[in-house]
Amino acid sequence: ILSNISAFCGAMLVLIFLQYIVLSSCDTCGQDRLVLGDWLISHGQPRLLEAPIPPLVSTVTTDPYTDLSNPPPSLDVFCAMQWSNDTDQSSGLRKYRLKNFATETEAVAANYSITHKGHCGSCSSLQDLGVYIRQNLTDATRKCAIEGILSKNLQKQCLKKIGFSNPCISIWSYNIKNTRSECLWTCLWSKIRNEPFNKPDGILNHCLQCDEDKSGPNFKYFSGRTRRNRGIPSAIHRPDSQVYFMEHCYWYGDL
Repeated sequence: ILSNISAFCGAMLVLIFLQYIVLSSCDTCGQDRLVLGDWLISHGQPRLLEAPIPPLVSTVTTDPYTDLSNPPPSLDVFCAMQWSNDTDQSSGLRKYRLKNFATETEAVAANYSITHKGHCGSCSSLQDLGVYIRQNLTDATRKCAIEGILSKNLQKQCLKKIGFSNPCISIWSYNIKNTRSECLWTCLWSKIRNEPFNKPDGILNHCLQCDEDKSGPNFKYFSGRTRRNRGIPSAIHRPDSQVYFMEHCYWYGDL
């Protein structure tokens, strides 16, 4: 029996590894993750957005976790982007637009490129897309959460150093605060036991499952983007049914 369990666990790890390898560059159209990520960070700042800007693409100013009616129902839509022909006078960079569309077909017909599934939110800027593309955020954001125990400002500076835009930092900060409140002891126990992100059967460890249940719904609603709804590989294995597979091939000029 033990040998069968060991073989099963080994097979699961191989499948997760192979999936990561297959996905590691397909979402970037074969481009180097660091190069494309850095380009998007420098060319996709929120200040380059043209009006009208979708309502949730803004800084979250009140803690959404204190309102038990949150999150509101989320529409089954797509957030898409389009480069403008106008440029920012101070930087010379092209401006761009974000818009919600009911279907992929409508977005393509309007000459927009899908940037993620679901409505546009605080982390839907191309700058934040670049942050997600260029690195695995699980360990980096955990580090910021630890610094946040000492100081809110340290946590904010840590998130800024990762590259997030200010609107995206706002929802990440509330998310970290809520997870710390709801899941601290569960996550400490997971850390002490050195639990992998996924158990042998593929389900999340106790810490990640607590975060998913207690903080996930509000974070997904207000951030707009997640790694799953834009097809970006993660160290945390997710079922294919939860991932929107896509490519991010909408840069201009040379990388």
